[in-house]
Amino acid sequence: MPKARYEKDEKGLYYVCVPTNEFRKDGYRKYKRLRAKTQPELDQKLDDYKANLKLGVISDKTTVEEWFVRWLRDYKGGCAENTRNNYENLYAVHIRPAIGAAQLREIREIDAQGILNRMAADHAESTVKAVRKILFSLFDKARKNKLIPFNPCADLTTSGQRKQERRDLTTDERKRFLAQCKEDPFGTFGALLYFFGLRRGEALALTKADVRGDCIVINKQITFPNNSVPVLKLTPKTDAGFREIPIPEKARAYIDFDHLPSGLLFADENGKPLSYSPVVDRWNHLITAALGPDTEITMHYLRHNYCTMLFERGVDLMTVKSLAGHNDIKTTLEIYTHYTESLKKKATKKVKNIG
Repeated sequence: MPKARYEKDEKGLYYVCVPTNEFRKDGYRKYKRLRAKTQPELDQKLDDYKANLKLGVISDKTTVEEWFVRWLRDYKGGCAENTRNNYENLYAVHIRPAIGAAQLREIREIDAQGILNRMAADHAESTVKAVRKILFSLFDKARKNKLIPFNPCADLTTSGQRKQERRDLTTDERKRFLAQCKEDPFGTFGALLYFFGLRRGEALALTKADVRGDCIVINKQITFPNNSVPVLKLTPKTDAGFREIPIPEKARAYIDFDHLPSGLLFADENGKPLSYSPVVDRWNHLITAALGPDTEITMHYLRHNYCTMLFERGVDLMTVKSLAGHNDIKTTLEIYTHYTESLKKKATKKVKNIG
């Protein structure tokens, strides 16, 4: 038999009226009705309600999706555009399909941990950690705003695939890539990445006016929010991205600096920045024709290769950092370490063949 305090409503559900922390205009306390199919369920709801009431938790039905929109707007509004886009993409791909429609108060640790566990099978651990970071902040801000009594994402664990390390091109790959740059319609773009270590967006934003004497000036970039429409930004990715890069003499054999088009070097038929898909398609054609369909070399590998070529010519660490536009010396050091380890392996091989 149900406890005396419980009654049944017109739908046959047990219910009880409980006081809230809110008051009406006339000064009387507001009450709310808790419902459940069985007395034990209602007992649990009542216990949870009392616990939340002590913590000052607001009882509402905000969904994860609704809270993410507010969280992104109010807590991440000052982030760089690329960072916000990354938050939105990670949420849309990994979090929304799993728990987006659920109410914040319904989410338990096992729900969030399940998202990360599923990702671990085919995503780099760094990506899994990025999603964990979003989940933690999302629910921690909800806790601080009294929407939930605790953060279910406070102790999540991560694992994932080891991130593939970038490398420099082999001697043969360099020859084949440059040979294709001479033949390919997108060869000038490839040569700019190769000889100047540019980021994709930096190369796409270049104009004839950015070639000044024996240097090219980097002071802007093209971004692709959500991998779609191009956006011209009048600043590089970081403050370190502002730089002047000397033009290597060999680059002039692959880039006709004296007859560059006016306006953007890489534009559509209307002189507007290329959209995302044409850029990817033209690059894929270039790199596949040069190194084959199974190559792992991406545009960003050529930045690694550029730094390695500088080290091969004896350029010092800080100068390499400056020319590459690295914001953190650690990035430059990682490439330098990779370069020196490669030298050791080559030296070991030579030593084994003496005599």
